Amino acid sequence: MKTLLLRRLAVSLPTLLLVSMMVFGLQKLLPGDPALALAGEEHNPEVVEFLRQKYRFNDPVPVQYAIWLKAVIQGDFGTSVRTRLPIGKMLVEKLPVTIELATLSMLVALAIGLPIGIFAALWRGTPLDYGASMFGLAGLSIPHFWLGIMLILLFSVNLGWLPAGGFVPPSESIRQNLLTMLMPALVLGTGTAAIMMRHVRSAMIQAMKQDYVRTARAKGVREGTIVLRHALPNAMIPVVTLGTLQFGELLAGAVLTEQVFSIPGFGKMVVDGVFSRDYAVVQAVVLCTAAIFLLMSLIADLAYAALNPRLRS
Repeated sequence: MKTLLLRRLAVSLPTLLLVSMMVFGLQKLLPGDPALALAGEEHNPEVVEFLRQKYRFNDPVPVQYAIWLKAVIQGDFGTSVRTRLPIGKMLVEKLPVTIELATLSMLVALAIGLPIGIFAALWRGTPLDYGASMFGLAGLSIPHFWLGIMLILLFSVNLGWLPAGGFVPPSESIRQNLLTMLMPALVLGTGTAAIMMRHVRSAMIQAMKQDYVRTARAKGVREGTIVLRHALPNAMIPVVTLGTLQFGELLAGAVLTEQVFSIPGFGKMVVDGVFSRDYAVVQAVVLCTAAIFLLMSLIADLAYAALNPRLRS
């Protein structure tokens, strides 16, 4: 396991370095002069030149990248030109919000996708199986922003059961926090549930065809025991790795959902940074998201190896 961990780290670190180069380099390809954008509408030449000197916009791009990377390694992501706050402090405030949303979304996905996938596999070829397949296609096809708007119209505007948006920290009110996060979690969770359901169904069908299942049936073991004690644990091996990767995607893919529900997480932070040309904020958010996704990928590899010892070699 230690060798596997070192091998994965040897791949992850260069990948993260490559991502940082792409993030920094592609930002420089955006049209427009960031100094002019930051100087306001008057475009005072002295102010523009001051900003260029302050943020070192006149330096070659490799030099700017080296300075930025050195500061990031030391934990300094710079200061936001829009809010004038340290970006590191902003990340610490916004990241827990997105992690909470991703966690609740994953719980929704597991609560929906696991049982439907298992039942669809056990009753393969029946109307239940076809209904589960239709649910999977619908969950994958419906855009998150459209589903979010429809839920707001139904549960907030027409029924008045849930708040249309905003965020209440758990430290102030756990009940209000859950009420504000319920619809965003449903929106993100249904798409992940559809993916989860299809993988669970496929894995369960394969597991139910194995020799140990036939042997257990020949011995007269009850069908429920065969499913829960023998087939399901083996079918969960690919699902665990899938769930870990999907959690990383939820952290990175909540941009539109956070915008629709006005949740002050990573997604809203990066959108605000793009519109205000706050390059340092965008770079920090994208780099942190990539690091989290690589971390989840590493955890998925380790979990898969822990569940399947043959892969450790």
